[in-house]
Amino acid sequence: MEATRMYEGQSAIVWVDADRAFVSGTTAEGRIESERIERGACSENEYLAHVVHEIGNRARISIVGPSAIRLALEREFVSISHRPERLVGIPLSHRATDHEILARLRRLAA
Repeated sequence: MEATRMYEGQSAIVWVDADRAFVSGTTAEGRIESERIERGACSENEYLAHVVHEIGNRARISIVGPSAIRLALEREFVSISHRPERLVGIPLSHRATDHEILARLRRLAA
């Protein structure tokens, strides 16, 4: 699966754990959109590729979550996009609250 969603110049923050991911990002109009991805019965590779697809072609991405799955998603993102420079920020390893995710997204979008 390739990252084809168009968000050029926009930012996103992704919370990921073994069961679900939340991709929250800015739109060209400055709104914040969120997408929830459930792993379900997918393999880890299929799940992470789906998350990368939802991230799309964003300019700045901050990925947060437990270290093992976060690192796996970062590797999958780089493998698919070939754009490691788009990964930014210091990751949170604890379950982020909606407030923390939105605050980080606003900092990324600034």
